[in-house]
Amino acid sequence: MMKGILLALVLAISVMGNVAAQGYYALVDSAEFYIGKHEWAEAEKFIGMALKKDPDNQNTSLLMSNLATVQRYQGKNDEALRNYTVALFMTPNAVTLLRNRASLYLDMDSIDKAYADYSRVLELDEYDIEALYNRGVLALEKKKMDESKADFQKIKDISPNSYFVYNGFAMWNKANGNYAKAIENYDVIIKERPSINALANRAECYLELKQLNSAEEDIRNALSTDSRNGYLYLLRARLNKLRFETDAARRDIQLAEEYGVEEAVIKSFLDIE
Repeated sequence: MMKGILLALVLAISVMGNVAAQGYYALVDSAEFYIGKHEWAEAEKFIGMALKKDPDNQNTSLLMSNLATVQRYQGKNDEALRNYTVALFMTPNAVTLLRNRASLYLDMDSIDKAYADYSRVLELDEYDIEALYNRGVLALEKKKMDESKADFQKIKDISPNSYFVYNGFAMWNKANGNYAKAIENYDVIIKERPSINALANRAECYLELKQLNSAEEDIRNALSTDSRNGYLYLLRARLNKLRFETDAARRDIQLAEEYGVEEAVIKSFLDIE
């Protein structure tokens, strides 16, 4: 038994020695191997070793970006943010890095900083449709209606039939109370790329216009795909409230709560004191 333990220790030391002896590009290859397998912790380890092996390598910025990404997949957002920022310090005009950091800022609810990063992307490439769309959505959240509309219009000028055009203007029209126009946009989206989100948003527009049968159909279709979506039950509660079906509305409120909708959201949406 002692011989077996000693053999295991010798093998472990040998493996550690081989890892330590690996050259820079071998370490990078190992990191890429683990990234391909979605084994983020192992990928992070090998990227870190490569960075220590040759910190002045011309690929350091790219490695720092990859390190940030695998950390993000592990929920290490603060570390990921720090490394994206370091990589951008090295290569300040790297559009992919700016997009990645902007996306991380959104995960961290740093809307203003995400907006700034997307704006920087557009300084470097004014035709970047993804950045235009994301900045337009953020401008909408920030109540910058003119700026939001301008970004969506720019997408339309670049690619008139893009999904981003219809979805952008659907959100913009809905936010500005242009429910009939928003429904037209959602009609195109649902025909080309149906989703629960699009059905739910169109249903909400129908509810605002008191087109209750159309709203009911969208809610029913969405629930047939996802019966555990609390927002859909909230929409149906509002539908039943408009139809004065009190018991049905109460049941849907309970379901909305059961599936994660906060009480404050429910009260605000249904105008309950």
